[in-house]
Amino acid sequence: MDAAQALAELTEISSQIELALIFDARGDLIEATLANRPRAESLAFSAAALLACTARVGGPGRDEPIQVELTYPKESILLIREGDRRILALTTPDPISGLAFFELRACLRKLIDAQPKKRWLGLRRALSRVATHGIANEGETTSPNLGKDADDAAQ
Repeated sequence: MDAAQALAELTEISSQIELALIFDARGDLIEATLANRPRAESLAFSAAALLACTARVGGPGRDEPIQVELTYPKESILLIREGDRRILALTTPDPISGLAFFELRACLRKLIDAQPKKRWLGLRRALSRVATHGIANEGETTSPNLGKDADDAAQ
């Protein structure tokens, strides 16, 4: 699932969320429901800066918070951090925050679950080594220590 699909599903199931955007830890916009791309990029950068500021206020050794809610008279701003992804949502007045946070977190987890797993990177490297160096013939030793026990036993 890509970010655009995740946001489309989010806004479809949640009547509380008026706009949402996904960004990374540096504030680079990944996807937004806003048509105005420069405004969405500005919001993403500002949200990343806000999360960084909250970590500083927390004191040394503290990471960014996992969720933040800013409540205004006419709307709320919700921020969620999950791994390297962040999501910001502007909601209707007096949202059911617990439900909105749950929906935002589920949206980010869909993206994280859709990413290729890192365990496959090791397999890819091994396969590329085999392709590059070829497979050793039977009886050939590929390491100076391989077969050493057989030599020791023969002595």
